[in-house]
Amino acid sequence: MLKFLRRPLCLYLNWMTKMTKDMKKIKIEIPTRASQVIDAIQASGYEAFVVGGCVRDSVMGKIPHDWDITTNALPEDIVNIFPRTIPTGIQHGTVTVLIDDEAFEVTTYRLDGDYLDMRRPRSVSYSQNLEDDLSRRDFTINAMAYNDQVGLVDKFGGLDDIEKKLVRCVGNPDKRFNEDALRILRALRFSAKLFFDIEGETMDSIRRNSVNIEKVSMERINTEFEGIIRANTNKLSLINDLDIRSYLFGDFCFDEEDLTRAMILEDIDSHEEYLQAAKRAIIFSHYEGDLKALLKFFKYSKKDMEKTLFIWNALRDHMYEDLLNENATRDDLRLTIKYILRDAKDNILAKYAIYAKIIEKYANIGLIFNLFNDIIETGECFSVSHLQISGRDIIDEGLARGKEVGILLENLLCQVISQPQLNEKERLLEMARKIQKQKYLEV
Repeated sequence: MLKFLRRPLCLYLNWMTKMTKDMKKIKIEIPTRASQVIDAIQASGYEAFVVGGCVRDSVMGKIPHDWDITTNALPEDIVNIFPRTIPTGIQHGTVTVLIDDEAFEVTTYRLDGDYLDMRRPRSVSYSQNLEDDLSRRDFTINAMAYNDQVGLVDKFGGLDDIEKKLVRCVGNPDKRFNEDALRILRALRFSAKLFFDIEGETMDSIRRNSVNIEKVSMERINTEFEGIIRANTNKLSLINDLDIRSYLFGDFCFDEEDLTRAMILEDIDSHEEYLQAAKRAIIFSHYEGDLKALLKFFKYSKKDMEKTLFIWNALRDHMYEDLLNENATRDDLRLTIKYILRDAKDNILAKYAIYAKIIEKYANIGLIFNLFNDIIETGECFSVSHLQISGRDIIDEGLARGKEVGILLENLLCQVISQPQLNEKERLLEMARKIQKQKYLEV
């Protein structure tokens, strides 16, 4: 939870004792290639600063992933300064500069015109004033700029808000959220990611304007929603009292205990997509509607939907309750684990489904995962592919054809899962004959 407080060697800021107001004392070590971009722009007679999230992260002691640059040079000037550029967002003043194998977005200072669709400004005008550019940004913590010559530029109190652990809009919050309604979810995501509170006036504005989320595409909503789930699921409780909830989830409210359980899940196998699916399944574990339809509405991929739905169903399936029973025998637990492996048809998915299930009570965690690993390592039968008999054997014996072959093999598998000693070819064929004979007698 507090990993973001660790200071990298590149940061020389003693903000843990008291945030200094002397911006020139703050030193951010800009990576070499990003510095090359800034130096080249400055050498051509223009201003240039790193800006936004990279400044925020550096001040907080985190190592930024991306270094965005802002400048008073026009896009055409940037194209002339650098030999390799890509006009990625040139209509909004952004040019991507390529230095060796790294890419840097360089954006001209700008002022945005009126927002007509709560997403994009109707017009963009360039400025020679850095403050103009910072004033249009979403939150104070993202509205800081830095270069080695000037130091930290913080016109809107971003440094103070980092110290106070607050997400606060730049200027009038109603104006910010009516420019882009997605900023409502972005505020929640930053609050979740940084473990910050949302400042009072900003939160009040979110409540007033949350209905506008209907004007945002589901793809953009999904990105922010997943970011909240990834960072801190507890922050989803804020949605319960917003108009966002009825639009996205109908009558469903997030349960505090479910959110906490999802929060404490860890990535046990370094498979983030499975971890995300497990978190989704837990936070929606009390959802009584059509979860598949909801996930489709959110524009999740087919694979993400399948993972989420499997774990969600496992959480609600009483067949797996032995996993929560501290008095369950090793044989009972082993049998339950094999059924989950059978149904999942994906060992990693089965593992995360089990993990999501047992995190509720922490029952038998060590024992369960020891049994899980043992089943895998010893090659115990939990799949049709593990049977000592094949569909071809069934057909050659004249016992079944077509779809009936698969049904018969699944029937045999169920018996072998509970009685592993039956997994011998001749015994399986004999069992298959008896099953088919009984079926014909019943007819």
